[in-house]
Amino acid sequence: MGCLPKFGKWKANRNLSLMGLCLLPSMPLYANEVLGEPKVEPIEILQVHGQQYRRAITVAKPGEAIISMEQIEEMQATTFAEVIDDMAGAHIDGGTRSGGERINIWGFGETEDFNVYVDNAPVGFEQYRYGSFFLDPDLIKRVEVIKGAHDVRSGNGGFGGAMYVVTKSADDFLKYDQAIGARVKTSYASNNDAAGYTGTVYGRVNPHLSGLLHLTRRDAGDVTLANGDEFEYSGYEQDNYLGKIDYEQGDHQLALSVTHYLDEGRKPWANRRGPMPAISDYNIKKYGSYEQALYATTAYNTYEDNTWSANYRYSPSNPLIDTQVVISHSANARHWVRPDIAWEKMTVSVGNFGHESWLDYKRDYIDINNLSLIGDHEITTGLQYRSLDRTSLVFNKSYEKNPEKNFGWYTPYYQPEGRQDTYAVYVRDAIHLTNDLTVTPSLRYDFIYSIGRPNIAPDYNDISAGHDYSSTHHSGFSPRLGIDYQLTNYARLNFDYAYSLQAPVVDEIYAVQYARASITGTSRDIDVERLHAFKLGLMTQHQHLLANDDALTTQLTLFANLGRDDIAQRRGAKSDKTQLIQSGYTNLDGYHIYGADFEAQYRYQDVFSDLAVSWLQGQHNGSLRDSQDDDEYLANMAPLDIRLRLGMYITDDISVAWQGAWYDAQTNVPHGDIFNAESPSENYFLQNLYLAYEPQASLKGLSVRLMVKNLTNLQVVPFLSDGIPAAGRDVRLSLAYEF
Repeated sequence: MGCLPKFGKWKANRNLSLMGLCLLPSMPLYANEVLGEPKVEPIEILQVHGQQYRRAITVAKPGEAIISMEQIEEMQATTFAEVIDDMAGAHIDGGTRSGGERINIWGFGETEDFNVYVDNAPVGFEQYRYGSFFLDPDLIKRVEVIKGAHDVRSGNGGFGGAMYVVTKSADDFLKYDQAIGARVKTSYASNNDAAGYTGTVYGRVNPHLSGLLHLTRRDAGDVTLANGDEFEYSGYEQDNYLGKIDYEQGDHQLALSVTHYLDEGRKPWANRRGPMPAISDYNIKKYGSYEQALYATTAYNTYEDNTWSANYRYSPSNPLIDTQVVISHSANARHWVRPDIAWEKMTVSVGNFGHESWLDYKRDYIDINNLSLIGDHEITTGLQYRSLDRTSLVFNKSYEKNPEKNFGWYTPYYQPEGRQDTYAVYVRDAIHLTNDLTVTPSLRYDFIYSIGRPNIAPDYNDISAGHDYSSTHHSGFSPRLGIDYQLTNYARLNFDYAYSLQAPVVDEIYAVQYARASITGTSRDIDVERLHAFKLGLMTQHQHLLANDDALTTQLTLFANLGRDDIAQRRGAKSDKTQLIQSGYTNLDGYHIYGADFEAQYRYQDVFSDLAVSWLQGQHNGSLRDSQDDDEYLANMAPLDIRLRLGMYITDDISVAWQGAWYDAQTNVPHGDIFNAESPSENYFLQNLYLAYEPQASLKGLSVRLMVKNLTNLQVVPFLSDGIPAAGRDVRLSLAYEF
């Protein structure tokens, strides 16, 4: 029997049936990609004869993951964070209310901790008490995740990882002899009466040119908690679309894609976490009723994201040339406005954004890279340019007569405007020393140029107080090393090390305080934050454990992230009252995070089981207020969690699965720190149920899926939610049909 080749530009034959297991660093079983080489290469478990498992086993290197379109359809995810939450080592941070969710991987949860790309276009959003990454899951074909700072392409930042989202294409739906087709889908979720409507039209003009247009509409009411209470002002309306053109002619491939995301709804201005504010008797009297007083605390929120990308690839038969050029632009903006009654009667402090707020981001991105095969070397070289431009403005009626606050029009001191440009060059060499051993050194250099914009309010534009918005720059090399070794035919060992950097973002460099505050100045002199990232992984595969035709794969990942010179707000012992001007941010001593992920997949005929276990702990070196004080627990550390999925195909058309997820209590949280507020959580056990009906004969093309989330309607206050309860039971039903 014997394994398929262990190395090379081999692409697996789709017509092979499954047979004896081999762990292979093979190319993925995808349709031809026009977006360049996959960022995560799945290790396919193939068989040459015998039973083909209905649910395939596909694993990636330790610390990496692939989330498929099938998985997204199964979980009926409504947010991008929910898609990532199903992955080992990943969790949703503060996501009970739509629009407030963030992603947390291995203890990293800030927007700059992740480099997220949609069809190779970088995306993301950063605002106090708001979410970070937004994309309709119905647009996604697959998500490739590299956890930790181990991706040479992603560059500045990305300590928590890099995520590459690939959107759907016409070839994902068209049959071999089909020129045009369509897919319609409707969905409903009982918890918040969420209705979804999706339409997709796709076609192939000729063997070289195909295209797709996808539209989604969602409408949801307020979330219901397990105790029956409504989570007020959590409803939303969404409109999303995807347009994509794929072209392939000889050695040339081109993909053009456009995505649009629009979310609207009345919510609290602080959308992330948090119930609605408590209403006092004074405010009831002031506004006329409880309902009016509560309504006054809301804002009508509009968030919009528009992204386009052009991916060109030239891959002739010459082994020295496989060139890709990526050009992209993304623009996202949040606007919210308080109701008329708040404009009439509410006094708003400077720290609460005013009566109306605007925040816009624009990103331009170019990446040019080439892969050359020279003997036993696979050499990738690349150039990158990324520009992020941020515009910020509020109008605060409470200061409309104050000239120092520019009569109410100003940029919030904690949300400054500015631009940050990154220029980078990188090289990666995968050296195949033997058939079993590959060593991959890489080196990246980043030069980051930042410039602020003076505030239009004199209170925050006073050079004598240290309000210096002039340019500054940061730079540095980031070396990495990867080792991949085939121990036996049934086990592979991986080791990765990265010494990566993260430059301060515009918020950290140019945030100020008014001139009479104790800490006033911008922070142009802070250094880059550095991370020593270690990752050790072992993959194994086994056969005939409980039966002659069963299979088990396991994946163990151990990791350590040692941060140095972490960037934080200056406070406590870091605040020197003898200095006339102090910057708002400074470099602290660092932190350490340790953890482990364990994953296992078992298949036997029509039975499948998946297990994921994650453990994490982290502490800061000294406290955030005083480096000489005792170490303190880091925020955003998830507790031990164990997720088990059991399922089977009852018939060729019907499958059913159950998932149980147990989360340990989390008591190791920061205390007494308003900048890292986090509440302890108790242990809890959540259950989900899945059912799918996909006819293989007369009604082929129909897909009916049922999911019951939080099956037992358990009242849960999750970790990372700051004491806010999660949603109660949610019955999700979707019907889709392709024709």
